Amino acid sequence: MGTAGLIARKDLLLRIRDRSAFIVGVLAPLGLAFIFNLILGDLDTGAFTAEFSVTNLDGGGQVAEAFVGLPGHPGDLHRGHLADRPATEEEARGLAESAEVAAAFVIPEGFSAAVERGEDAEILIIADPDNPTSAEIGRSIAEGFSSEVRTAQLAAATAASTGQLAPADIAAIAQRAAAGLPEAIVIGSVETEVRELDLATFFAASMSVFFLFFTVSFGVNGLIEETQLGTIRRLLAAPIRASTIVTGKAIVSFALGIVSMTLLIIASSLLIGAEWGNPVGVGLLVIMGVVAATGMMMVVAAFAKTPEQAGNLQAILAVGLGMLGGIFFPTSLGTGVLSYLAYISPHRWFLVGLGDLSGGGGLSVILPSLLGLAAFAVVSWAVAMWRFSQKGLAV
Repeated sequence: MGTAGLIARKDLLLRIRDRSAFIVGVLAPLGLAFIFNLILGDLDTGAFTAEFSVTNLDGGGQVAEAFVGLPGHPGDLHRGHLADRPATEEEARGLAESAEVAAAFVIPEGFSAAVERGEDAEILIIADPDNPTSAEIGRSIAEGFSSEVRTAQLAAATAASTGQLAPADIAAIAQRAAAGLPEAIVIGSVETEVRELDLATFFAASMSVFFLFFTVSFGVNGLIEETQLGTIRRLLAAPIRASTIVTGKAIVSFALGIVSMTLLIIASSLLIGAEWGNPVGVGLLVIMGVVAATGMMMVVAAFAKTPEQAGNLQAILAVGLGMLGGIFFPTSLGTGVLSYLAYISPHRWFLVGLGDLSGGGGLSVILPSLLGLAAFAVVSWAVAMWRFSQKGLAV
């Protein structure tokens, strides 16, 4: 074991004995994640479902059947979303008004024949008054179908305007146009460009990366403690390079960060059901996150004069960047200038990287996040090493 390893071993044993790193690096973030999930875990930020009913009073009409969907058809509206098929308008109204469905569609008698004749025809929508979002979705479904219906109506009207076709021919044209309508309305999930973690994973990840900055500070602050106690002069008087001392303290921070993040990932997965995603991708994000956090805390330690001053400045930096990066709310909720300023926080890059992994993509999807974290690491380490060289602690 090299000299840097011996220095790191001594500091690690000290942190293990006083349990401070374990409390800050594991117990505190896991406890807060559990509390947040307990309070807000029932909220669902990514999934939405709505149930509807369809009453078809136009029995046998081709256009009406296109809206309802044929039973057993793969795209049938009733697949997980159509709660009921009441036989009368009164039954449909009762379902909507009692909030058993978000909206009830009622297809009037003669609907298909009116469409084929080019006449106005509308689907009645009875919405749940206490569920405006689902009701609006119901209206959008009907309006989307109506736009297709107008195509059939236009075909019939165009044929009738020539004056050269018999009524039977016009009806045949309208029927062929109606046959081109979609056989069903399909309601399903849509993948968006913004990927969000589920709340359990978000709370676990955000608290982990937030307390990571405090955890790694145990190692880098050892430099200031050694200086204050005078032991740094003894080390420098020995045949030990100054850079070796800095390296040993950095190893402590890196080891504490990796161990705490690993324990948090395992514990949060078992205790609160967090789903971190691809293990390789998560591992890369954790490593780069720890390196970036260590570098930024090293900068503070390089400029601070006392452990108390370093602790205060590190707390301000960690809390400020954490709040800016969205540790207390999903990152997609930020708007305007704030959404762009958030990218000056390594917390943001870490959480965005996990969100990209949750979308099921390969390792390439986290490349921007890895590069962002690497930029923080390179810049902060360069500044820290420059400052330590000014103080005679790096060569």
